[in-house]
Amino acid sequence: DDPSVLEIFPPFRLELGGRFRSGQSKTLLVEAGSDAEFRKINARTATAQAAPKNRYQQIYMEDKGKGSLRISTITDGDPVIVGAVFIHEKL
Repeated sequence: DDPSVLEIFPPFRLELGGRFRSGQSKTLLVEAGSDAEFRKINARTATAQAAPKNRYQQIYMEDKGKGSLRISTITDGDPVIVGAVFIHEKL
């Protein structure tokens, strides 16, 4: 196993509302217990729902506290996003 590959575990949520610690409440739009369930809720095809769990290859990671960046790419899983690059900022 490659320590730079990350698997994100459920629950998977999609929320709408204020930023983290902004004091503004969020509304939960979707919550799912698996990648497949989340894809089904998002009206994805049976093929996409049957795809393996998403795995993320860490390309770059800072560990400087608030504002640190993590850049990763999807290496396996949902065929629509395999190869996509995600940039996360620690809040």
